[in-house]
Amino acid sequence: MGDFSSIHNAYIAVFVIGYLGAITPGPDILLILRYALTNGAGKALIALSGIASGWLLYLGLVYFGFMGALSHPVAQGLIGVLGGLYLGYISYKILRSSTESSEITELLESTSTARQGKSALLGNTFLHALFVNLSNPKAILFFIVVVAPFAGDGFEIGLVVLFCSLLCGFLSVIFVGLYVRKWLSAQMFLWIDRVSAVIFVGFAGVLLYQGVGTLLRL
Repeated sequence: MGDFSSIHNAYIAVFVIGYLGAITPGPDILLILRYALTNGAGKALIALSGIASGWLLYLGLVYFGFMGALSHPVAQGLIGVLGGLYLGYISYKILRSSTESSEITELLESTSTARQGKSALLGNTFLHALFVNLSNPKAILFFIVVVAPFAGDGFEIGLVVLFCSLLCGFLSVIFVGLYVRKWLSAQMFLWIDRVSAVIFVGFAGVLLYQGVGTLLRL
């Protein structure tokens, strides 16, 4: 009975840690919140499916014992540099979309077609979200640290619990974004894009700094 209780408590702990880790500010959650606020549930859920695909890849690597290779300093450095460059590219695309959309603000307020055209400027939502998730070395370390205690009994269940906790965290943020969205004007949508782009530039700078620093220390 004691063993069952301790395992049960461990699963609860993993769920809580995963949920809190999911809603902690970072590139993934910012991208999801931006889609929920500016594009609605459809785009946000498509983006979530891309990010969740990244989680499944990480969990698969953990399960089959390949995660250690990604935690190597060379891999971490390269992922940091590539991730920083990709987030910089995302920032550019968002800013460009925002600049072009500012010329059609009145249409955005009156038609859904114009808003759909605006979102199309960002390309494939699923792939953007997947690449943002895979370009973050902190996500790799998160999976290593959280999953490591479950390398023994109940390992598979622990992976499922972690995945569900992350999913619940992101869905919570989507629901909040959709609730807030109804009070936003077209001009506010544009400013959300611009602020998101600036924050992505910040994340990109941090990743580049850490990635280059890691490689230089080798």
